[in-house]
Amino acid sequence: MNKDGTLNDVAGIYSGMDRFEAREKLWSDLVETNLAVKKEPYTLRVPRSQRGGEVIEPLISKQWFVTMEPLAEKALHAVEKGQLTILPERFEKIYNHWLTNIKDWCISRQLWWGHRIPVWYIVGKKCEEDYIVARTEEEAIAEAHEKYGKSVEIYQDPDVLDTWFSSALWPFSTLGWPDLSKEDYKHFYPSTVLETGHDILFFWVARMVMMGIEFTGSVPFSYVYLHGLIRDAEGRKMSKTLGNVIDPLDTIKEYGTDALRFTLSLGTAGQDLNLSTERLTSNKAFTNKLWNAGKFLLQNLPDKNDVSAWDVLLSNKFDSEASLQKLPLPECWVVTGLHELIDKVY
Repeated sequence: MNKDGTLNDVAGIYSGMDRFEAREKLWSDLVETNLAVKKEPYTLRVPRSQRGGEVIEPLISKQWFVTMEPLAEKALHAVEKGQLTILPERFEKIYNHWLTNIKDWCISRQLWWGHRIPVWYIVGKKCEEDYIVARTEEEAIAEAHEKYGKSVEIYQDPDVLDTWFSSALWPFSTLGWPDLSKEDYKHFYPSTVLETGHDILFFWVARMVMMGIEFTGSVPFSYVYLHGLIRDAEGRKMSKTLGNVIDPLDTIKEYGTDALRFTLSLGTAGQDLNLSTERLTSNKAFTNKLWNAGKFLLQNLPDKNDVSAWDVLLSNKFDSEASLQKLPLPECWVVTGLHELIDKVY
């Protein structure tokens, strides 16, 4: 199959046809020549493009890979030795599982946007045998001239790096690396805490750890704190493709800032939160009650200049049985609940 979804020369009479058209044509030819045995429904999982939804066809092609086992081993030891702490702790098991069962990483992508693969080939020679790895085109040309003569011509690999590859270098590449004498590098690397979503623990965090150890000799951060994801009411991850993104600014206009803040605060460390209009409506009512209680309190407090009234108010600490006995039963219940809360917190 060609990269445009048409069949290549190996397909014979079907060469050049669209993949789907070729299937229909092949079946009709089988029927016409009495070679068709039977046709029946068959259910299978068909991989599709995340953005466009197109059917993905397996295609063998040459790619660049990074051998990961030696890098993963060092990243595992970093956690074992306490150089890196992952919070919540339950994600450490996932981290270890991924790195223990790691495969070689395909880092090349056939896209028009991204960091180019830093490899140059020699015009007229086989790519597999003659290529130059360099930081810049000038370095590549200089090396090519030294090796093959001044008349040699080179061209860069058209592929780009996987976006997670450059992201893995981020902790130190932004601070002047590979020049380790840079003040920013000496001052800010390594850092203390990385806070990010649990869904990219392997794609980003683990790879930053591996690259950091490999190129600088130390982990890029001491602690990783993983937060959960805000999902839609059905538990799906928000995306432009699904059209289920909830804009916080629109949410604030409809439900208020406090309702949104309170709803988000209900999430626990590393746990996903399904955000629904029902939950926002309920928390809007609850936060409104808190506002009303606060307004009632402010309206019934003594005047700020009434010193004697404030002395009386502040003397009622409700920290003894005698002071509680002076209160009506409902107020006594409220104060009791307050002290129970204080005991739990402290």
